[in-house]
Amino acid sequence: MSEPTPPPTGSSTEPASLAGTCADTMGLVVAPTTGRFEPTPISGRVTAGQLLGHITGGRGRADEVRAPVDAWLKDLLVRPRQLVRAGQALAWLDVSTA
Repeated sequence: MSEPTPPPTGSSTEPASLAGTCADTMGLVVAPTTGRFEPTPISGRVTAGQLLGHITGGRGRADEVRAPVDAWLKDLLVRPRQLVRAGQALAWLDVSTA
């Protein structure tokens, strides 16, 4: 039985077919849980781990939404207080100039 082939070495783990597309520069912030999205008043540059808002739910629950990478916050994809589902995209980021 042969050993598994190691992944190719390089600076990116993205498939070559995504090179030169918006996937090279776009990042998404997704909801960690289901509830209402309460964004923080922030714009411009964000750093990895920076608080971008909360998902509020029943019984006082407020789950943090944080930036996954250093990037520029381009726009929200949902309205403040909108009901969102876990995994739903909340904002898009430009990582090309991070």
